[in-house]
Amino acid sequence: MRTPILLIVALAGLGFSLSAQADILELKNGTILNGKYIGGTAGTVRFDTGAGTQVFESSQIMVLTFTTPAGTVVPLVPAPVTPVAPAVASAPATVTLPAGTTLLVRMMDSISSKNKAGANFSTKLEYDLVVNGVTAVPAGTTIYGKVQSSTQARRAFGKSTLDIRLTQMVPAGSPVPIATSGYQQAGEASIKKAARGAAAGAAIGAIAGDAGKGAAIGATAGAMKKGETITIPAGTLLEFTITQPVNLQVGG
Repeated sequence: MRTPILLIVALAGLGFSLSAQADILELKNGTILNGKYIGGTAGTVRFDTGAGTQVFESSQIMVLTFTTPAGTVVPLVPAPVTPVAPAVASAPATVTLPAGTTLLVRMMDSISSKNKAGANFSTKLEYDLVVNGVTAVPAGTTIYGKVQSSTQARRAFGKSTLDIRLTQMVPAGSPVPIATSGYQQAGEASIKKAARGAAAGAAIGAIAGDAGKGAAIGATAGAMKKGETITIPAGTLLEFTITQPVNLQVGG
């Protein structure tokens, strides 16, 4: 808030000659200046003392006195200050990933049938998830998972099993719980979609190469020999399907 100028008095009352028509500016530090008021703004006053024009902040001024030739007091009315409303951030929009949405992710950790149920692992989303033209989850978002169940077969007895699920995504740094089906090898449609979002041909080639790796792992897991370990190495592309709708906030 600007500090108002507190008092305006008639020049004649201070014993000065009206013919001189000198204005008087008294500052809060005790300085008194004789001269002429030549304008100002809502927060400043321009005052000419004969030695040059000076600009003073309103907060520095105690009294500004000036008169007309008739001796009447002319009040100095500063221009009104229009308050500036604080910027209001737009409310974030809510979008929903429907059940059945496919998540194509790249394994960041190696996981195997030797890992116990509850073991954690992390992945990265391969392409943007877009809902009604809005990017709900950008490519590269971290998505965490857990081993749902696992069985490590003994040598030459039984087959190993491995069931892993995705449990949480972290778009824009905010964790959101999710529920998915078990994994499967990356399908051709998902690979093509990821390739369209790749920045360069080399990246497309890398995605296609990893797709082959994912397919091989899927086939191996489905035809395991007795006693063998199921292993999904880091870098493998896998698909999961969201089984329950996921509400996300975007923008804001």
